[in-house]
Amino acid sequence: MGLFSSLFGKRKMTLEEMNEKNKTYISDNPNPKDDEDGRMREASVAMTSGQFEESAELYEKLAEDFPAKKGLYLSQVGAAYYFLKDFHTAISFYVTAKEHGADTSMMDDNIWEACEAIYNQENDKTAIERYLTHYPNGKYAKKAEKILST
Repeated sequence: MGLFSSLFGKRKMTLEEMNEKNKTYISDNPNPKDDEDGRMREASVAMTSGQFEESAELYEKLAEDFPAKKGLYLSQVGAAYYFLKDFHTAISFYVTAKEHGADTSMMDDNIWEACEAIYNQENDKTAIERYLTHYPNGKYAKKAEKILST
């Protein structure tokens, strides 16, 4: 998800695996490059160690203080809410992140995951329709259309 894919690669990893990689990276690179890097490390450690509320707050503050990277940081707020299983809020942050320059393909993935989670949890097809509102020709459009046609 967003920042984590650039730090940890494209393969899906568990939070425990990400946390270990995060700890190793920080131990191998103990001195942050600057204030932003130090704060980003703090936010990512909070995320990978399961402190999602704290991570969301830290990433929101980063988005506010570093507007050039607002999309990136808001996508991480979305990830925190996703891990909290607050999928509706996660989607809202992903959409806003996309509007502020977050990677479109990554947001396609993230919005789909959250919409699909709502559908699976609540059997609510409007969640699938919500995905198509944001990505009518997205990577998961055919899958979404198939769900809606059943």
